Amino acid sequence: MATEYNVIPWNRGNAPFGYGDVVNTEISYGPDSNNKYITSYFVKDINVTVSELTSNVEFGLRRDDGAVVYVNGTEVFRQNMPEGDVNYNTSAVNTVGGIDENIYHIAQISSTAFVDGVNRIAVELHQAGATSSDTRFDMYVKNVDDLGIDCTEEHVACFTSIAPTGQTTNLLIPEEHDFQMLFKEGDAYITGDGTVPGNNDFTGYIAIDGSSEEGYLSVNHENTPGGVSIVDIHLNTENQLWEVDDSKLVDLYNEVLVTTTRNCSGGITPWGTVVTAEETMNTGDVNSDGYQDVGWLVEIDPETAEVVDYDGDSQPDKLWAMGRMNHENVVVSPDGTTAYYGEDGGTHCMYKYVMDTPGNLSAGTVYVLKLELSLSGNDPSSSTGEWIEVPNDTQEERNNLGTVASNVGGTSFNGVEDVEISPIDGKIYFAAKGLDRVYRFVDEGNTFSEFETFVGGMSYSVTTATGEQVEPWGNGNDNLTFDDKGNLWVLEDGGNNYIWVVRPDHTQSTPNVELFASMPIGSEPTGLTFTPDFKYGFFSVQHPSSSNTPQEDATGEEVVFDASASIVFALKDNIGAVPAGIFNPDTAQADITVYPNPTTDELNIQFNSSLMGENVTVTVYDILGHELTNVTNAIEGGLQTIKLNVSAFASQNQVLVLNVKVGQTVHHFKVLTK
Repeated sequence: MATEYNVIPWNRGNAPFGYGDVVNTEISYGPDSNNKYITSYFVKDINVTVSELTSNVEFGLRRDDGAVVYVNGTEVFRQNMPEGDVNYNTSAVNTVGGIDENIYHIAQISSTAFVDGVNRIAVELHQAGATSSDTRFDMYVKNVDDLGIDCTEEHVACFTSIAPTGQTTNLLIPEEHDFQMLFKEGDAYITGDGTVPGNNDFTGYIAIDGSSEEGYLSVNHENTPGGVSIVDIHLNTENQLWEVDDSKLVDLYNEVLVTTTRNCSGGITPWGTVVTAEETMNTGDVNSDGYQDVGWLVEIDPETAEVVDYDGDSQPDKLWAMGRMNHENVVVSPDGTTAYYGEDGGTHCMYKYVMDTPGNLSAGTVYVLKLELSLSGNDPSSSTGEWIEVPNDTQEERNNLGTVASNVGGTSFNGVEDVEISPIDGKIYFAAKGLDRVYRFVDEGNTFSEFETFVGGMSYSVTTATGEQVEPWGNGNDNLTFDDKGNLWVLEDGGNNYIWVVRPDHTQSTPNVELFASMPIGSEPTGLTFTPDFKYGFFSVQHPSSSNTPQEDATGEEVVFDASASIVFALKDNIGAVPAGIFNPDTAQADITVYPNPTTDELNIQFNSSLMGENVTVTVYDILGHELTNVTNAIEGGLQTIKLNVSAFASQNQVLVLNVKVGQTVHHFKVLTK
C-alpha cells in the first residue's frame, strides 16, 4: 500500500490487535462467528532517516496465523503464507498455536527498502481458517544489533555443548573446561568452631581491590536455621589452583538479628558487599523490636564477615526498608542507585528499589512491576507497563510488603527466582521458575517497555561434539548470571538440572543456546559468579546424592559430589596447569623437551635423568579439548623419549595440546602440525 492511499477513515488503536486473546485493541471478525473474515489489514506510517539505519533492518512479527509485510507498497517478506498472489480470501498455510502465537518471528530486510521521510508499513494478517477462535497481531521494527560472540579468541563461554543427558554420578562439563572443588559440606571452619552446614546456595566471588586472583567467596546455606560462610581464597599462579586461606560462619544469630532462615540466592553490590536473601516468612518477633525476625535481605561486609551497621549504633540491621517477603535474590545497578529483586512465593512479583542515597540500601522507595495486559500462555500480551509505588514507611507496611504490593496491582509471575542486568544492552532480565521463562524489559523510570519472553517454554537445538541435538528447556530456570560478552548463564532447579548458556543474539524465533553442565545425581546448580577478568566462574552443587562416584578435578586428585560443595571452573589452560605456549626444544622446560615443533608426523617428548622413577602420562587433545590419544610410561633412567605418530590422529595445520603429567606435576604444551 503506497503512502498516497488514504487511511484516515480507518479505525485506530494500540497493539496488540486481535480477538479471542488478551489484546489492547479488539478487531471485528465480521457478522458470522462461523465464517470469520480471513484477512485483516494494518497500516502505520513512520519517519525514517536512512543514514541512521543499519544495512539490514529487523522486523519482529507476532502473527496468528500468517502475514504479508509491505514497505512503501512493495512486499518485503511473508510468513506462514503460500507462494504466489494472495488476496483477502487467501488462508495461511498452518494454524499457529501454543508458544508460536506469542513469539516475535524475526525477518531482516535491506535498508534500501526505506526512503528519507515518511514510510508506510502495511501488514495483511491471514487466518488459517474461518472458524478460528482467536487472532493476534503485533510488530516492531529496529536496527539490527551485532550481538554475536566471537570465539576465535579464548573465552570462558566458548565451548562445545555437552550431550543432553539425565543426571549421572559425576559432574559433566565441556571438554574445554576443568573444575576444582573448593569448599564442601562437613569441612571444618578454619576460624571458629563447627563445620560447613551444607545446602550451599548462592556463591559469590567478591574481588579484593578488583583482583581476579584474590577475593572472598560468599556461600549461602539454605537451611533452617540458615547461614552464610565467607571463604578467603587466592589463586596460586605457580600451579593455577585456588587455595583457601580462611573460612568462617557469619554471625547472624544474636539478640539484634535473632536468626536467619533458608538463605537462598543473593547478590553482590558495586561497592563490594554481599546481600543474602531469606526465602521464608516464618512469623515471630523474639526481640520485640517491631520487625518480624525473618523474610528479609541482609547485607554483609565480606572483609569482616559481619552484617552491615547502617546507623552507627554498633548494631547490625536487616534491610527493613526493602520489605519482608519470600526473597530470592537482589541485583544492584552499576551506578549504585537502584536494586531489583523478586519473590518466590507470596506475590510472585518483580520489584524495584530506588535508594535515597546511592550505595546505601537501608533507605529507599519500593515499586512493583505491573504489565499493561495480563500474561497469555505464560507470555506477555503487551510489551509495556508501569512501576507502582508500594508504601514502605511503617513497620507494618514493611512487615507485610508483599501483601501491600499485591493489593496495589503488581503482576504475579509464579516464582521470580533471579534478576540480572545485561552488560550489553542494560535490559533487566528475570527468571520465573513456575512459568518456565526468562523475561526481559527496558526500565524507563516510572514505566517500562520492550517486555518479552527472552528464553524458555520450548525445546532448543544445541551443538554437541556429535552434531545437533534437541533438548527441552525443562522447568526450574533459577539462577541467572551474565558474563562480560553478554552470555546469560541459566542454572536449572528442576528438569535435568542443567546449566544453560544463552547467547546474546538469541531470540525465540532464531534460538542460540548451548548446554554447559549437568549436575550429579540428586543435585542442582546454585549461584554462579565470575572473577572480574571472567577467566574463573564459581558455583555450588547443592544436595547431591551420597552415592555419587569419584572423579578427578583440576588438582589431579579424585573428588566426589556426595555432599553440597562449592567449585571453581575455567578453561583447561587456566586451571591446574602451567599456562600453555608454543614450545621449541631450546625454550622448553629444563626437564622436558618436545620436538620437532611444528611436526609433520612424529613427535618426541624427551625426559632427562632428573625425572627417573616418575610415572608419566601424556594426553593429547585437539584445540576444542577432545582427547585424541594418551600414553603412560615410567621413567627408568637417563634420557628417555616417548614417540607419538601424530599423523595417525591429527590433520595438517592443526593445533594439538599436550598434557604431560609427571608424578603430580602437570605441564602443557602446544604443538603445530604441518
